[in-house]
Amino acid sequence: MNSQSVPQSHPQSHLPLTAHADKCAHCGRPLIHPGTVVPFVGVVGPECKTKFTGLLMLVAEVELLQFNIDDQGSQRLASGIMRTLQNIGFEVKKRIDLENRTLWLEVCSRRVTKRGSDMVKTWEQVRAEFEQRLQLAAAEREVHFGASA
Repeated sequence: MNSQSVPQSHPQSHLPLTAHADKCAHCGRPLIHPGTVVPFVGVVGPECKTKFTGLLMLVAEVELLQFNIDDQGSQRLASGIMRTLQNIGFEVKKRIDLENRTLWLEVCSRRVTKRGSDMVKTWEQVRAEFEQRLQLAAAEREVHFGASA
């Protein structure tokens, strides 16, 4: 069996970082104490940081997916996931490894095209559709690449 490593664009620590800011990047409330740094969004207050947990988990999961470049279904799935992420507000790039015949999506670090509040609103609207696409991607990855140990 051919073992393939999973491309990762920018491994990040999952420890919450704190930073000082005048106001929350999500709701705009003044911050008296240091806020939590949310990648792709900025410094948010304690009330807002839990709203971004789903988005951060999504980004981490998407960056671990691999798609077979020789399979049209896999290509369509990658393109659909990429469009959904772009609609949410992320900047996303397709990366290709010709030697291993795979592609993956790179969510560009700290670059978004919408404010945090718009991202959360949009994410909530497309959550079910996106979760279904991720399940399809996981199933396809299982078929094409086998179970990872």
